[in-house]
Amino acid sequence: MDAFLTYAQENSSTTSGSSGIWYIIMAVGLWKMFEKAGEPGWIGFIPFYNQYKLCEKVMNNPWYWLRLLVIIVPIVGWFMYFYFAYQMGKATAKAYGQPETWAWGYTFLAPVFYCITGFSSQYSYFGPYGEGDKRTGEARQAKTVDFDVVKQAPQKPAAEKTEPAAAKPESEVEFDFNQDITE
Repeated sequence: MDAFLTYAQENSSTTSGSSGIWYIIMAVGLWKMFEKAGEPGWIGFIPFYNQYKLCEKVMNNPWYWLRLLVIIVPIVGWFMYFYFAYQMGKATAKAYGQPETWAWGYTFLAPVFYCITGFSSQYSYFGPYGEGDKRTGEARQAKTVDFDVVKQAPQKPAAEKTEPAAAKPESEVEFDFNQDITE
């Protein structure tokens, strides 16, 4: 037991250091997200108040974050914590115009996803639950490149008898990447 306590005491500074870095990354991401939502960015650095304002902006219910305190209840509270965190993540994704699958990122890697949302010019704030988002369903999807596979008919040789350089086999297909991508 003494060896375990000694190990915990020796390594406690690295844990708090990494937790501090994780919190700073989260606060910087929240800073940029709050600026997009029309709030002062410094709110991201104030513990508890930043969660209060985040819930106000993305869920229109500023006291929702108190449900996260259910984590103090053993076992059942831990599951409920992840449920409530997922609901906050889903609301955040909708409020910033992202697909609902981003809720998993906000639940398990919140600081990273806060930075992506805050620093990317691709995401805008649309209001609680994305109620101001007037885009179509297709425009809300993740931005991907679509392409069609086009099978071309074999070309007939010209009237003149010339040697073709190399004939294309009939099974060869070409990809058309020049499609119009609309938002």
